[in-house]
Amino acid sequence: MRKFFPGTHRVLTVCLLTAAIVVLSICTQAVTPKQSDYPHWNFQDKASYNKLKHINDFIEENKSKPIIAAFDWDGTLFFEKIPVAELDGERFPGQPAFYLWMAQNASNLDFPVFPMQDTADRKFKENVMSFTRYIEGRTNVPWQGYPTFIANSLLLAGMTPENIIDGVQLFLSEKDARTLLYLPMFDVLQKFVDSGIEVWIITGSNQHFVAAEIKYIEENFKYSSTLNYKFGISTAPYNPETGHIAGNSLKLLKNGKFSNFYDDRYVNSPNGKLYIVNKEGKVIAMKKIEKNTGKSFEFAAGNSGGDYNMLEYVASKPDSLCIAVEPRGSLCELLSRFPETIIELTTEEVMLKQSTLLAAGK
Repeated sequence: MRKFFPGTHRVLTVCLLTAAIVVLSICTQAVTPKQSDYPHWNFQDKASYNKLKHINDFIEENKSKPIIAAFDWDGTLFFEKIPVAELDGERFPGQPAFYLWMAQNASNLDFPVFPMQDTADRKFKENVMSFTRYIEGRTNVPWQGYPTFIANSLLLAGMTPENIIDGVQLFLSEKDARTLLYLPMFDVLQKFVDSGIEVWIITGSNQHFVAAEIKYIEENFKYSSTLNYKFGISTAPYNPETGHIAGNSLKLLKNGKFSNFYDDRYVNSPNGKLYIVNKEGKVIAMKKIEKNTGKSFEFAAGNSGGDYNMLEYVASKPDSLCIAVEPRGSLCELLSRFPETIIELTTEEVMLKQSTLLAAGK
């Protein structure tokens, strides 16, 4: 018969309880957001911190699983109301604002700008402005179902990916990119990457343009006092074989210039949905990526009606998570349908003044 000394049961009970508390403490610490991981978040704001904890918990719980996180670009990671001085300060998202800037500065650039728009009427700038305003829905011309996102891409026919990179470098430097980035959202993206979770940008913009912007951000903005952002999403020029950006672009010719044929690699489908943003266009791209990788999109971040189907697709999955950044349009309808799955972030939460200070290295 095994004998116990007096008090043995009590000692064992205390030891077991202590061990349980230690394990619980370690687990709790593992999912507690660290300021070093989210340097641009306001940890003093209780509401924001609770949202961040939800996001961080999701990342920690899924970092060893075969999942994918999807981020929209304009309005989700990048400010999309950039004033264009040449149009009396009218505001445009990043890509059309960039196009208009290039048209105005074409004579100062050492590469051909929109060569297909250099027409016999010698109204190059006016043509680009009118075309951009039309495809952005800024005119009184009745909408005829014109393929907006394909048309956006067509402006670049005859140019090269290197031209875009050179232009973006000058454009973002002139526009003071510190004021255009949603750095708290870039912190979340970086945390996903550092946790080993695959990340994709699913955007209506041109993937070569977004790749050039990412290159600029990685070279000029600090994630911490010693490290720059490093997402590993793409190279610039963009390489579709290794890059993780699905957008609207043109196919490249053998000479390295953009053709006038749309690159449908992400959305070619039998039902005729041929571009990224066309109701379920983003979902078609996501399903194709899922099929190619064997992974599942379990996280999505967006801001507008163009992201409605993407967020609905992800939010409908059990144990998924979504972020709605300054939500507008039809996307707002999803917030009441998925209150436990979709986190809403406000302007104040994604454009903190502290963000620009740290980005400037101050």
